[in-house]
This record gives sequence, structure tokens and C-alpha cells, in this order.
Amino acid sequence: MAPFEASRLVDESRRETGVLGESKGMQFMGRRARRAPPGATRRGGRTHRTALAFLLGCFAAAGARADLDVPAGGQYILDAGVTDLACTNVTVAGTLLVQSGSLINVRHLTIQPGGTIDGGSGIIELGGDWANSGTFTSGTGQVNFRDLCGLTSVVISGSTTFHDLSFVSSIGKNHSFVTGTTQTVAGELEIVGTAPNPLQFRTTSSGVTAFIDLVPGGTQAIQHVGVTDVWATGQWLAPLLTNEGGGGNANRWFGMPMVAPTRIPTLGDAALALAALMLALAGAMDLRRRVRPARERR
Repeated sequence: MAPFEASRLVDESRRETGVLGESKGMQFMGRRARRAPPGATRRGGRTHRTALAFLLGCFAAAGARADLDVPAGGQYILDAGVTDLACTNVTVAGTLLVQSGSLINVRHLTIQPGGTIDGGSGIIELGGDWANSGTFTSGTGQVNFRDLCGLTSVVISGSTTFHDLSFVSSIGKNHSFVTGTTQTVAGELEIVGTAPNPLQFRTTSSGVTAFIDLVPGGTQAIQHVGVTDVWATGQWLAPLLTNEGGGGNANRWFGMPMVAPTRIPTLGDAALALAALMLALAGAMDLRRRVRPARERR
């Protein structure tokens, strides 16, 4: 059975059971948002188990992958629900509103030109590439890079401002940032590898830098990371730690943070001369007071 037919039959089954709609607190799997016509809004809803099992069976038989595609002019709203991509891709040319929901087990995520993701207060969790050529509004949400989908390396392209950004790996995963891009973090930056397999940050072109900016007021939780060609442009990162497996060129990472020298104001020539004169007069007056009592005693 073709993927399109499977999707259509599931939609019909959902209508028959009356579960198609805006129900919250749900889990939503394998839905193609592109089934909606341009300008339409799709919401994650409670997945009917019979329909879901039928859909997964059909897609498995057809060897198809149920990516989440939000077309230009379309909108996908998570509400407070969970959309589990089961290691398929998310591509957004329209608008995706995470709100307080969760988008989990994502393989690769792409925001196309003109596309928008509003992170709300929710969670986006992925195992693969992050490609931002559109607009990402962080809200107070978090984006988590994890050991998912059997991927050992990821590429992060486009400059993005995150609220909370987390990288956690136990396999020494390579995270490559496209050169010249900046990832800005306003909340918490978490980078956690393991002693046997430190997580790695590098760029897509050796010797050419990319940047991470943890703004003042942001917090960091970092251990077991190696860095090559990635500079910190905001707060000093991983202070008092060492570069584990990285190739260096890691400006403002590790070791003892360097404190910028404080400039001490100095006096101009006229003010300096006046200060010297005042000191001389004070010294003369002090000497006179000492000499006068000695003469009176005689």
C-alpha cells in the first residue's frame, strides 16, 4: 500500500472514531502535516491505537518514512502534546508552534527560508542535523542534541539564538558547526560527554572558526568535551577544565579565565602639577609646625 493511501485511510479511521481534533496530553506519531492544504492548521491529537498500528504496519510494509513536513502557508501546533518522529525528519517551510509540547526522536531538523519554529516553553530533541535558514524563536524552550537514531556526527548550520541548549553524548559524538555561524544561548548551555568518550565540538572547515555566545546571566554545565576551531565570544566556557581530545584553537575555553586589565584613570599635566604643589605646601606647613615648638622650648 502506498504511503499516501495509508495516510488517507488512517485519517478516515480517525474520523470514524471521533479522535481527530485538538485533544491535549497526547502522543502523536508518524503524521504527515503536508496532508493539510496550504493555509490549514494541523494539531497533534490523541492517536487511536488501531489506526496507529495500521499506519505503522503499512509504512513498514512499504518501506516508507513518515517525515513531518510543514508546507509554506501551513501550520502545525503541538499544544501540550508529544510528537514522536521515530527517527524521521522535520522540515518546516510554514509555521511550527511547539508551545508547551515536545517534539522528540527527530532525526534531522530543517527550517527552510520563510519557515518559522516558535519554541514556546517546550522541548525539541534530535539526534541529527540542525539547519536553520529561516526563523527560530526560542521562547523559554530547550533544544536537546542526544545520541539518537544511530548517528555519530551532526552538522549545525545557520546562526540561531536558543534559550536552553543541551548536548549530551556517551559515544564521543562529533558536533560540527558551519564556519562563521554563531549559536547564542540566553539560558543554560549544557555540554556533557564522558571520560572515555569526550563529546567533540569542531567546525566544518579545519582552521576556520565558528562561535558560541553564552550571554551574561546565562549558566553553563560542562564536562568532558574537546574543542577544535570553536571560539567562545560571550562568557568564558568550561573554566578550570581541560580540552579533552580537541585540536585547540579554542579561544576563551578551558583553563583559568583571563581577566581584562582595568584601566586606572590618570591626571593630566596641569592637575598633576597642582597636586604636586599641594603636597609640597602641606609638607612645608607640617615642617613649620614641628620647628616652632622646638624654638619655644629653648
